[in-house]
Amino acid sequence: MNQITNKNYCVVLRGNYKTYLTKEEAEFLGKAFESGKEVVRIGDKTFFKFSVLFILPAGEIEREDKIKRGEWQCQICCRWHAKFEECGCREEKKYNYL
Repeated sequence: MNQITNKNYCVVLRGNYKTYLTKEEAEFLGKAFESGKEVVRIGDKTFFKFSVLFILPAGEIEREDKIKRGEWQCQICCRWHAKFEECGCREEKKYNYL
């Protein structure tokens, strides 16, 4: 089941571990590291500056994960498809115009 979340930023740590934060939490973490903090605690999570590789919008991470799994995005309908799956959007468009 997909749940709605406001955790729209992904923090990628060494070892490719990923955790998600709200926009406000991500901004707080980034600003804390920029100001020279080496350790930052947000809720029940503790971040060490040397362990954080990236703080990115979650959509960028999701796209990369899909590509790694072999999924592809149709350029016409923009839907994501499983590896080797064919997109029927051209057929759908043909029938929608009838």
